[in-house]
Amino acid sequence: MRRPVIDKRFVVVTAAVVAIIIYGSLYPFEFRRPTEGVGPLLTLLRSWADRPGAGDFLSNILLYMPLGYCGVIALGRERAGGGRILLITVLGAMLSASMELTQYYVVGRDTAATDFYSNTLGTVVGAGIGVGVGGFFRWLPLRLIAEGKPAVILLGAYLGYALLPFVPTIDLHKYWDALKPVVLHPSVTGFDLFRHTAMWLMICALIEEVDGPKRSWLWFPLFAGGVIAGEVVVISTSVSVARLAGAALAFCLWLALLAMGVRGRRGIVAAIFLACLVAVRLAPFRFGAATGHFGWIPFLAFMQGSMVVNSISFCEKFFLYGSAIWVLAALGLRLRAATLLIAALLLGTSWIEVYLPDRSAEITDALMALLIGGVLGAAGLGGGKSPLPARASARSDGAAQGGARVTLKGRGRV
Repeated sequence: MRRPVIDKRFVVVTAAVVAIIIYGSLYPFEFRRPTEGVGPLLTLLRSWADRPGAGDFLSNILLYMPLGYCGVIALGRERAGGGRILLITVLGAMLSASMELTQYYVVGRDTAATDFYSNTLGTVVGAGIGVGVGGFFRWLPLRLIAEGKPAVILLGAYLGYALLPFVPTIDLHKYWDALKPVVLHPSVTGFDLFRHTAMWLMICALIEEVDGPKRSWLWFPLFAGGVIAGEVVVISTSVSVARLAGAALAFCLWLALLAMGVRGRRGIVAAIFLACLVAVRLAPFRFGAATGHFGWIPFLAFMQGSMVVNSISFCEKFFLYGSAIWVLAALGLRLRAATLLIAALLLGTSWIEVYLPDRSAEITDALMALLIGGVLGAAGLGGGKSPLPARASARSDGAAQGGARVTLKGRGRV
């Protein structure tokens, strides 16, 4: 009898889904022991007959559906579908119960049996979908990710910058507040438009790296639309006119650039992005006498202030510096040389920041570039070769020649 085979890659994906669920369930990680109450278990049991809110019930189902979907695929197709659904449902129920009991001690969170019901239902639904269509879709996402690892890491860093703390809310008032800057007070500066356009252009190039130029025009609107929708539903985020307009302008430019070869296209993106990086570092270009000192203690700023704000800043810098290194390597520069060049650029602009008011000049950014270069190298970014997947590079120029087929308010600059 053939032994069931565990899909190790989907085991890793399932573990990542579990980590996301734990993060979303325990955010903001402020624990306290309630002075009044009957304890987590009795609180959970006493709420068994409560009526759930429609929004919360739906969001909890959606939160656990990926767990069921990825879990049944990770268990291997050799096992019976019913057995896989039962096993992953039990695991999802156990995870949900443990999260509900722990939420009793988290500030601002409630322990409710209705959440347990919806989480378990979400696991069942996701598992059923996984058994039904998992064989058809199981390889495509992993194949695309495996072929563009450095690009996927950089896209993930951008998502962290745009959507942290990744905690959605079912609140129509929040949705309206997130859209107010676009609907009621639409305004955009030339600098912000240039900045977001350059970042979105880089995202187009990264998406092309993952799945080739033929479908980049399709994936970019989906990615950008997902980011904008996420800003509406995630707490502490809002949509800006500059981000929306920058995405639209970058998409139009990318459609025009698709008529060029890959190298020429990336050269233009690199020039625009590096100019943007320098501008972001030195804006508003009002230099004067030295107003500060150069800090030689690395990562000092990250050790102070809000963890969420620092995480957003880290993701933004990882995307900016990592993308600059990536695009230079994609143009044929060796990874070591590209990393040292960006590190030198950041060190020089950091030194100039001493002459800019209200700026923090320190060695952190240059060191970050060196570390990011190491991370991208470990992820498979090579030296003088283009990291475009072989299947895409073989047809990229021919496909391209056929014709062209926002900073959130309150989030500081680099």
